[in-house]
Amino acid sequence: MLLVLKLLNIGVNLIVATFMGSCIIIGFVFFLIGFQGERLSKLAKGKQTRIDLIKIFSTLGILAVILLLSFESLRTTGHLAFASPDPETARQVGVKLMLLGMAQGAWFFVSLKWLLPLVFDPVNLNKKQTCVVITAPLLNLLAGLFTFLRAGTFKDAPFWF
Repeated sequence: MLLVLKLLNIGVNLIVATFMGSCIIIGFVFFLIGFQGERLSKLAKGKQTRIDLIKIFSTLGILAVILLLSFESLRTTGHLAFASPDPETARQVGVKLMLLGMAQGAWFFVSLKWLLPLVFDPVNLNKKQTCVVITAPLLNLLAGLFTFLRAGTFKDAPFWF
């Protein structure tokens, strides 16, 4: 059961990481195409160009944070699923996975509700996209919690458990 949960977590985080990576690459390529043939000194003088650059790079930065969180969750879950660590290491990795799940969920919420609407119109996700956005942090939390419970008890857990 736990292995299936970890494999689902790997799959969902792989989808998120792949999508974010491709969005960053496509966004950077279109950024380069948009400023083709103009001198950098000429571009830097325009106020609208500077505002556009700030919007573009802030959007790419938000997507890069999502990519890094998803990739680290993917890597941690892969290590947990395919290596057989001792109970203490598994417990530590479970706590790390729970923290990554909380950070990923918080960053998804903050970026979709406040940060990206500053650059674009409000972000409207369809049902499949919403399911993936909710499932990725939830599976991180569940896989980390079940690993933590399986590896040890709560007797020496931090106060916030």
